[in-house]
Amino acid sequence: MSDHFARADQPGPTGENPPLAAEPPPPRGVLRAVPGTPFDMLARNPAHRWWRPLVTLLVFAGTAVLALICMTVLFVGMILMGMPTQVLGVVVDPALSVDDLLRDPLLMLFFSFALLVALIPAAVLTARWTQRRSPASLVSVAGGFRGRWLGSTLLWGLLVFGTMFGVSLLLQVFAGVPLLEGFPGWWSYSSIVLIAVIVVPVQSAAEELVFRGLLLQTLNAWFRVPWLGIVVSSLVFLSGHGYTDPAVWGELLLMAGAMCWLSIRTGGLEAAVALHVSNNSLSLFIAGLSGVPGVEQGGNYPLTQVIPLMVAVVVYTWLVDRSAARRGLHTVVGGREPIHPVTLRPRGSSRAESRTTEGVNS
Repeated sequence: MSDHFARADQPGPTGENPPLAAEPPPPRGVLRAVPGTPFDMLARNPAHRWWRPLVTLLVFAGTAVLALICMTVLFVGMILMGMPTQVLGVVVDPALSVDDLLRDPLLMLFFSFALLVALIPAAVLTARWTQRRSPASLVSVAGGFRGRWLGSTLLWGLLVFGTMFGVSLLLQVFAGVPLLEGFPGWWSYSSIVLIAVIVVPVQSAAEELVFRGLLLQTLNAWFRVPWLGIVVSSLVFLSGHGYTDPAVWGELLLMAGAMCWLSIRTGGLEAAVALHVSNNSLSLFIAGLSGVPGVEQGGNYPLTQVIPLMVAVVVYTWLVDRSAARRGLHTVVGGREPIHPVTLRPRGSSRAESRTTEGVNS
């Protein structure tokens, strides 16, 4: 039986939903999802077999490790070639080491974000090789980023998280906390701003492509239950961070769950990417006022910092979900089907489950 959620052949009441649009033919060797398939089920195409998700995860793990190693070697090589005077000092002075050369906090900040960009080719190649689908299906049911919608969600993210960070700064001022204590200077701060504006958006998109794209879709092709995939992918997302504070764990799990929920409800990663970018970039803007942020993620954080972030995530999720509904955004391949907020299944999925898809082995 098919596990896709295509619309039934009989049309609904007039004006209920727009008809699903015809899709252009896919590239050679690429299998196209059945019209009506929701975002999180795009990996369960006619090539799906019970073992394919396991192969996908193994291939991605190996490809990602290789890509991260290549990125690290490239970064170190660029630093060594671009700083000949410092390299000569390491060679002449035995008390110095390459570690001393690479300990510059700005370089480490840049590298911590730029390294994750290597996950993009790993995710793209894995989807194409092991699942025989277009990598664009990692992004949305429309096959790629929907530019206007991405811009709209980014504005919502900057508004909500900007307000939250602004209120936090005002509270610090009223509490007598000096904001510019440890200011790194305008040269260093401008570098931090450039990282936040140029590197962080790509890093955020890379993480979403992996966690809310490839991983969530692969897990749900296996489980066929949305919330199992959401829980597992969110736990993996949490494990990728080094925080030790339980309060921050709760915040990260809430954020990961909200980004999964929004991706399914809106049919793509745009809302999740915008949330990720807004949080990370604005965090750098604020943290940079007190010095170059470190890459360590341990330590305890006061609830006065954690709770406002959790509130911002909830507010952003509600606003963006309402905005998507008003726009009539496509939520399944080929059109729009209302996605139930709890089951996260298309409203007409009970009818669609009776349809069969040739080549899908349950």
